[in-house]
Amino acid sequence: MSDKPQAQDHGHILVAEDDVVVQMVVRKILEDAGYTMDLAVDGQEAVTALESAHYDLVLMDCFMPRMNGFEATETIRNASYAGINPEIPVIAMTGLTEEVDQRRCLDAGMQRVISKPFNAQTLITEIEQCLAGPEDTDSVPDQPIKLKPQIWDDDFLDSVIDEFLEEVPKVIKDLQQAVDQGDAVQLGSIAHRFRGSSDILNASGLSARSRVLEQAVKAGEIELAVTHATELIAELHKLTSILAE
Repeated sequence: MSDKPQAQDHGHILVAEDDVVVQMVVRKILEDAGYTMDLAVDGQEAVTALESAHYDLVLMDCFMPRMNGFEATETIRNASYAGINPEIPVIAMTGLTEEVDQRRCLDAGMQRVISKPFNAQTLITEIEQCLAGPEDTDSVPDQPIKLKPQIWDDDFLDSVIDEFLEEVPKVIKDLQQAVDQGDAVQLGSIAHRFRGSSDILNASGLSARSRVLEQAVKAGEIELAVTHATELIAELHKLTSILAE
């Protein structure tokens, strides 16, 4: 038997998220608050996990490969076979901020929507309230789980930054490929994903460039999107050059 002290278990959560930086931050927040968690990197993996294990709640990213969060949630809600609880609480974790996008989350069957970037207390409060249920508000603790201030220790912050920087060459490659192919859908997807990591690390310049690229794609302004993508690529090349010095 291990001598390691057991963390207080407030519940077992499935996190469906493909961005490594977001994964790291969510794991840190949940474990500090006394939750246990498993990770799924896309919607299909999340559905498979729910077939074989018990979870109290799902944190669901909206845009993932293979099966996105909307499709995964609809699959869960329509599950008629053994293993999946179609009533399991699902919270959307998304960079989408417009009302129409958040309505799409609710229409897919997600109970709540939390916008990235989020702080620890906001995420845990949403989880507590969702686990309590709409007709069980008396069970929400009068004193919510108290978290340490969201000031990451140096080792954790360094590991998150290292992971973010390791992703930069791939982001450059994928953006350039999408520009060369004129693939607006892929440009929007890359921008959305990269903005999530940038927001979490308060990399405001990169986040702003990613946001305008994403907005141009959404507006159907393809030439403008290509211009913004080229600017973002140049900015990322500058970043890698500075780090190489």
